[in-house]
Amino acid sequence: MVSYKSEFEINDDGSLQKFIENAEKLAGHVEVGVLGDKTHIGGGGGKRPINMADLTAIYVFGVPSQNIPKRDFVTPVIEQNQDKYIGYIEEKVIPILQGDVSMQEVWQFIGMEAKADIQDYMVNGKFAPLSPKTIKRKGSSKPLIDTGQLRKAVSYIVVKGSK
Repeated sequence: MVSYKSEFEINDDGSLQKFIENAEKLAGHVEVGVLGDKTHIGGGGGKRPINMADLTAIYVFGVPSQNIPKRDFVTPVIEQNQDKYIGYIEEKVIPILQGDVSMQEVWQFIGMEAKADIQDYMVNGKFAPLSPKTIKRKGSSKPLIDTGQLRKAVSYIVVKGSK
C-alpha cells in the first residue's frame, strides 16, 4: 500500500483579495460609432435636417427604395480588426489582474483605436459609387466624405460593468 500525505499553506498577503477585486472589474464594454443626436448641418441633398445617427443608419443599411446603396463604414471595420482588439485585451489580462492597468483604460484604448480605424475606412474604404446627380451636387465622387461632419461625429463611450 502506498500512502501519500500532502500539506500546503497559503500565505495570503492580500494578493488573493486584490486578484478577486480586479477580476470583478473585467465587466463593461466600449461602444463605437456615431452616437448621440447631433444634427448634420446643411449641404446634403435632403429636404430637412437629419441627425448624424440617422444618417449613419442610412449609410450602414442603405435605402433601396430611394436608390441609396449600403455603404457600411462601421461593421466591416470592427470585423476586420477584431483580432487586433482581442489581442490587446489578451495582452492586458495579467496587468489588469495585478492591478497595474484598469479595464477602463483597456476599453478607452480600444475605443480610440476603433474610432481611428472607422475614420480611416471612411476615407480609404471601397464603397458603392455615388450617382452622377450626387457627384454633380457635391463636386466629388468620394462616398461618405463631403463636409467632414460625419467623420468627425465618430466617437466612443466606455460603459462600465456592474461592479
